[in-house]
Parts: sequence; structure tokens; C-alpha cells
Amino acid sequence: MRRIAAAFAAAVVVAVVPAPGAGALPEETKVSLWKDGLSFPIDLAWARGTNKLFFTEKNTGRVRVMVGRRLLRRPCVDLDVESAGESGAMGLVLHPRFARNHKLYVFFTNDSPRENRVRRFVVRRNRCRRGRTIVAGVPASTGYHNGGQLEFVGGKLFVSVGENHDPSAAQDRSRRIGKVLRLNPDGTVPSGNPFSSPGDRNPVWSYGHRNPFGLAHEPGTRRLYETENGPSCDDELNRIVRGRNYGWGDGYDCGTAGVGPNPKRPLKRWSDVIVPTDPWFYEGRMQRLSGDLYVGDFSAGKLRRVHLNRKGTRVRRIHSIYDSPQGIVDVSKGPGGWLYFATPSSIRRIVPD
Repeated sequence: MRRIAAAFAAAVVVAVVPAPGAGALPEETKVSLWKDGLSFPIDLAWARGTNKLFFTEKNTGRVRVMVGRRLLRRPCVDLDVESAGESGAMGLVLHPRFARNHKLYVFFTNDSPRENRVRRFVVRRNRCRRGRTIVAGVPASTGYHNGGQLEFVGGKLFVSVGENHDPSAAQDRSRRIGKVLRLNPDGTVPSGNPFSSPGDRNPVWSYGHRNPFGLAHEPGTRRLYETENGPSCDDELNRIVRGRNYGWGDGYDCGTAGVGPNPKRPLKRWSDVIVPTDPWFYEGRMQRLSGDLYVGDFSAGKLRRVHLNRKGTRVRRIHSIYDSPQGIVDVSKGPGGWLYFATPSSIRRIVPD
């Protein structure tokens, strides 16, 4: 069975992929190195209206701060993480009103006790202060299928959690693993979640997930999309809908909709696995790139442009626009309004040529 952890381990040594620039960037654009010599950045978060960029370092547990191209020596916070395999400091998101409340959220695998958590901080003078754990006790595997992405949509915090290498858990709606969770910004469970009952609010929003490694929403809408790593087949791009079963569980057969009640097929299935990572809907200064979803892969280092139909319910076309010198871990908008992406040792961006 193919595991993203194996790809992570390989990337620490070296990532051998096709020569950079072999894709099809729009005319009069180029990929420019923003910062190299980094220690496995996983998730980028830009403080809009500034030249400040935050990112998690998977293995060290640090949340780092860049001001322009300058990496601050002192991290925002240094978390005590278990970093084996797919564990560590993973997802990072800023509150939609970060400019006012300065709140930053991190998903990480706590070392002792070993469990996945979401912790909220208030950033002051580039330091993460007043830390508060708002999600705790989520089982963490010994390195596999932890998920770990965060996204705000409609004022709610969505959290992707892997099934800890336990396929049966993905179909059990009473458990938080193998799920996408929907929470209030303080970690409490809001009304309107599909599997809540009177007096028992359930954080689960969707289920039947294996290793949901990316979350992104389309600007100006509440459309949420997820990338998911399959076994030796069927990496996926899914549109996440309230209460939907995405089919992973015991007895899953490659190429099918999956198991459990009314499983939903993905928008896109990669039967030859690519290890898709955290995507981004880009709208910004680079008009030739605006309006589409961008997904990187960790296997071959390709940056893919995904064209959806107007309703966001069908993939019209996907094409590679760039071949990175290393696997791609995250795609994001960043300082200057350009499209950025991270590899295990660098951050790059697409700018005018």
C-alpha cells in the first residue's frame, strides 16, 4: 500500500522529478524563488495587506514568520510535536478577521500524550501568545493518515482528520477520525451539523475519508474542496458537502464510489497516484491565473491547474503548468498578491516575467 509518509521520508533526503519549468505557465510569467534553505514547510498563511507570511515546519514543530524575504530567527511558537511519518506541525490558518483579532490556528501531533490537537494563539509582535487548545484528544496514529488541514468557510472552522490507518473508523460517524469536522472558531460545535441530536452536538460534517490532506474554499462562496490520498490507487479531489459519505472504509475497491450508505464519487480520481497536497483557489494580481483551483503533488512535483464548471460541481479540465524541482507540499496566495507554493526546502511564487 502506497503511503504519503514514504514520500515524506524520501523528500527529506532528495526529491528527483522532471526538470523545472517543463510545464505550461501562462505567457510572460515565471516561477521565482522566494526563499530556500527551509526546514520542511507544510502550510503557508499570508496576513493579507502585509508582507508577512507564516508557515509550519513539519518536523521541528515551529510556526515560522517571514517578513518579506527575511525569515525571523525566533519562531512565533515552538510546539512539542511527534514528527514521525505524516505527523508533526501540519495545518495553519489565520482567522478571517486576523487584522483585528490576530488569531492564528495550528493543527499538530502532540508528543506526549500522543494525540492530534488544534491550538489557537493571538499573534503580538510576531510571537504566538495566549495559546489555547480548542480541539484535543483526537487519536494520532504512529505516523500515518493524520490529515491535518484547517480552513475557514462562512465563519466556521473546518478540520480534516485522517482515519489513523483504520478504514472502519472512516464510516463510524461517532468518531472524529476519517472525517472533515465543522467547528466554531472557539472549538465548540455549532448548530446545523448533520449528525447532531438534541443534547449531543456532533462535530462531523462529512465522513468516509482516508487521508484528507488539503482543504480550500472558493472565494466569495461557501464551496469547500478537499484533496485526499488513496492507497495504491484513487487519489481524489472532492467537493465537501454537508453529511456526505466519500466512500472510504473496509472493503473499498479501487475505481468504485466506495462503501457505506450512498457513497459519493470524487470530482477527480487519479488512479495512478500523485499524492495531492493542500490546494488553493487563486484570485489576485496575476490575471492569467485567476479564477481556478491549483493543486500540487508530492510525487512528481507538478503544479496542476483545475478548471471547474460555473457551479463548481464538475472538473472541466486539468493541466500541469509547472514541474517543480521538489515535491509540492502547499499552494497559497502570498505577499504582493501572487501565487506561492512550498516544497520541503523552499517557497516559490509565480510573477510577471
